[in-house]
Amino acid sequence: MQRLLDAAAARPMRVLCVDGDASTAAWLDVALIDAESERVQVEHAATIREALGWLSEAAFDVAILTLAGTEGAELEMLHALQEHTPELALVVLSPVPNIQLAIRAIRMGAQDAIVRGQIEHGVALSRALRFAIERQHVRTALHTKTLVDELTGLYNRRGFISLARQQIKTAERLSRDVVHVFLDVDGMKEINDTFGHREGDLALIESADILRATFRESDVLARMGGDEFAVLALETSPLAAEALVDRLRRHVADRNSRGHRPYALSFSVGSTRHAAGTPCLLDELLARADGLMYEQKRRRFSTPGIVAGVPHRAESTAGGDDS
Repeated sequence: MQRLLDAAAARPMRVLCVDGDASTAAWLDVALIDAESERVQVEHAATIREALGWLSEAAFDVAILTLAGTEGAELEMLHALQEHTPELALVVLSPVPNIQLAIRAIRMGAQDAIVRGQIEHGVALSRALRFAIERQHVRTALHTKTLVDELTGLYNRRGFISLARQQIKTAERLSRDVVHVFLDVDGMKEINDTFGHREGDLALIESADILRATFRESDVLARMGGDEFAVLALETSPLAAEALVDRLRRHVADRNSRGHRPYALSFSVGSTRHAAGTPCLLDELLARADGLMYEQKRRRFSTPGIVAGVPHRAESTAGGDDS
């Protein structure tokens, strides 16, 4: 444990301060920079909307939320931060002692509750934040074990549904479109039957690697089961789904051109975009994208030249439909 803490202390700490009070923000800046010197990067958000915008664009180790106004509203902000970025360590800061509020915040997922007047110097604040980050790492690791597919390292179905629902709520708050992509690896049965199940596992692992290379770190990637994968992304452009599928097609073609496998990888893809400002149900998105994917697969395999579900190398690209 000490080695983990030492390693954490050696790297820069990214802190997001959520506080509408300029004086508190200035105090945090001075305290953290004084304690951490060049090893801390602090950003400020005056509103929850601004904070979620920061979290959508950059990675932070810990968020400090000042509790100074209406209790219900502030705990709702805490919930919104946790829902948007579950792995983020959360610390609440109060100008005066409030044990009941601190306990409620910790029960909701905050890693620590700090009273500003009880922090004697920046070193104590810095240490509290780093301990909160490590506690959150342990909690996240335990939770992740139930949400991750062991073979590919992507989320499993349970993980996808849990995180996708959070992404959809975030999209609604930020007025962002939602793009859902559903993929099926073509010819998995033939790969297993011809080359063995070990090779089939390698095909699934490489498929997951292609998805990681294609999509952003902030997108939710999952193996839904068997040879089926899903992606949920937040976008602003109506052309986002088409652009994502085109990028996937290029990555698949690049992998297949290397010739390191006795077969070509190919995906059938269904993608759908849900416009901001209208109710969005995850089950509906899944059903629409799944239907488009199977329709694309049906058209693909009714085309002459594709044998036993495994395309020839010249045809080994990812296809896609967009609605």
